[in-house]
Amino acid sequence: MPALSDPAHAHGDLERTPLLPNTQRPAEESTMAPSSSTSDRADALPLIARSSFTGPAALLAQAGLLLATLTLWRVLYTHPAGLFTYHPGLQSIAVLGFLEGILLLQPQPPTAAHKRKGLQLHQVLQYSSLVAIVAGAAFIVYNKAIHGAKHIQTWHATFGLITLALIALQITFGALVVYSPLQRWVGDEGKAKALWKYHRMSGYATLLFLIATPLLALWSDWLVGNSSRLERGLIGAGLVLAGVGAFARVQTSKLGLKRS
Repeated sequence: MPALSDPAHAHGDLERTPLLPNTQRPAEESTMAPSSSTSDRADALPLIARSSFTGPAALLAQAGLLLATLTLWRVLYTHPAGLFTYHPGLQSIAVLGFLEGILLLQPQPPTAAHKRKGLQLHQVLQYSSLVAIVAGAAFIVYNKAIHGAKHIQTWHATFGLITLALIALQITFGALVVYSPLQRWVGDEGKAKALWKYHRMSGYATLLFLIATPLLALWSDWLVGNSSRLERGLIGAGLVLAGVGAFARVQTSKLGLKRS
């Protein structure tokens, strides 16, 4: 009983709990305490959803995302540009999804059941956002190709290419440390868990590029020619607020640092 009231002990147990359930457990084990298990699973989704809006930093991030996304989509609606429109549209969806996937795991879920549910939602958002950002990149590449325009001529394009590479590496890294069949590539489950903090670190590094890339787009010829200074200012302010809110919620203890 004393161990249950010890925050440090409980926190350590939670960190050692696998993010994904063990699918090789005996059938009879999965039938034990059905009401409690079902309750945990049922409560996980709304709790994780609420965690994305808990605290001033979370609200700041959500407000920033809403401001940037709605302002950009207003510009796209009032100034349609054929195939090109899909590029900023899909990229904005990707930025929204990637950030929401980060916010819902800040702070760390309080129980193992909520932690597993949080990871499942995190994966859905990250994989869906990956599809969106790759599709958005494909549209701009195709649009430039059919118009005979040169590629990678601006800082926005350069940062975009770097961001795509970082996202691909980040998702691959995440799969290696989470999925049991892949953990053998890093040694074993214990070694994989020890790498979680590096997945978090690289994730926040990727987030910097994910925010910087659309900020650089504010000086692109198309956006300058089809939006007001106020609209560009609102998009930029929204992105900065979203980034500040997300980084303000970082648990430094989860990165191997002393403070939490």
